[in-house]
Amino acid sequence: MTASSTPDHAQEIRLERLSLLWKATLILALFFLWTALILSGLSASDTAEWIIPVVLAGVGCLVCRAFVVRKRLVPAVWSYTAGLFAALAVGMYIPPGTPISGIDKNLIPFLFPLVIFIVGLMLSFRETLVAAGIAIALTLIVPWIGHSPLLAREQVFAIAVTVCALGIAWQTSGELYGIADWALVNYRREREVASHLFDSQQEIQRSLLRQKALTDKLEEANAELEAARAAATEAKNFRGQFLANMSHELRTPLNAIIGFSDAMLNFPMLYQNQQLPVTYRADLDQINSSGKQLLALINDILDLSKVDAGKLDLEIEAVNVDELLKGVLATANGLKGSKPIRIRRQTPDVLPLVRGDSLRLRQVLLNLLSNAAKFTDEGFITVGAEPQEDGNLLFRVQDTGIGIAPQDMDKIFEEFRQGTGGRRKGRAGSGLGLAIARQLLNLMGGHIWVESTLGKGSTFYFTLPIHHIESEPVVQEGA
Repeated sequence: MTASSTPDHAQEIRLERLSLLWKATLILALFFLWTALILSGLSASDTAEWIIPVVLAGVGCLVCRAFVVRKRLVPAVWSYTAGLFAALAVGMYIPPGTPISGIDKNLIPFLFPLVIFIVGLMLSFRETLVAAGIAIALTLIVPWIGHSPLLAREQVFAIAVTVCALGIAWQTSGELYGIADWALVNYRREREVASHLFDSQQEIQRSLLRQKALTDKLEEANAELEAARAAATEAKNFRGQFLANMSHELRTPLNAIIGFSDAMLNFPMLYQNQQLPVTYRADLDQINSSGKQLLALINDILDLSKVDAGKLDLEIEAVNVDELLKGVLATANGLKGSKPIRIRRQTPDVLPLVRGDSLRLRQVLLNLLSNAAKFTDEGFITVGAEPQEDGNLLFRVQDTGIGIAPQDMDKIFEEFRQGTGGRRKGRAGSGLGLAIARQLLNLMGGHIWVESTLGKGSTFYFTLPIHHIESEPVVQEGA
């Protein structure tokens, strides 16, 4: 994989988020129309006024879908934005303060900032600025055409919020996507250089055995290779130091996004018990989910960087597997969401202690359970453990999901590599979870492998040494 593929990787992430967004918007618009028609008892004139905005939003979503299928991000975002702008403009084209089904139309301009924030996360600042200008123009012009005051108090406040949303979107998208893309480019470049150096050294050693006459020349080449390796090592250390220093800068805005969206969704008492309008919840859920996914990606990259640099410290001690599994399974129940999946445990009544790092063992188990829940739509996920005659404890995580193709069995444990057979659209990830799990288990003296049948499910196995009483806790540095 070359560094030039990084923009494609970032665009794929944005296209996936946009795909979820237009579907959620279309469903929300149809649900709102259905609620207005069935539950509110609207008159024929009121119904016509709401059908047109819903139709415009739906057309924008469908055109967006057509561009998403063709992987054309910019036209897709503009189609989605145009549909929402048109729907909001039609909704505003009545005198301010006229309520329909209890909804004050003066609140409609306050939806423009949310649209601008979404555009800012998908497109460049210049394009976001254009969208903000259109939103401000619509906020001013449409009510005026409908014989409303040109600069009502609600319009001025909505415009101010739109400008704030533009600034937040510019700050957030610029830093997060720019730094993440830069980190990915440099990580892949370093991996390519290290692989190239290793292959070159192997070829030189074979040439030395075949032809002793080239000894002097090979020694010079080896000296050059050592110098290049030292440069590559220094570059790796610099990359690791950069990631460590930037983690705080990355996590500060991310934690703010996640924290405020969580508070708005789940803690109305912080906002004087004002309930969040239903029309906002889907987009706030998407903002919250996207922030958590980006934070998980940053954490994975940092962990992998520490392992590569040999700076990941493990506290090897006796781990109570029974207590650990109880906590993991309690957390795993939230991973399946609303899917009809049963998570079950199959272990002996008494489990031996194992030697390992309890926090990292929990990370490995949750990673495997998260993958199982992601690729399983129904059935069960089983977590098991049983002692082996070779002195190891064998863990297994079994699911009834889509399975893994035979040609993908090995590559799923490599960095930034994922299986393709049986995968479904919208279930992509960073390709780091299994690679990190393998590295952690290797450092703890374990081993991981997978058995799978395409279309029937997968079973991941891994082992850890059983703890003996005479063993003492040690702190092991990553290799």
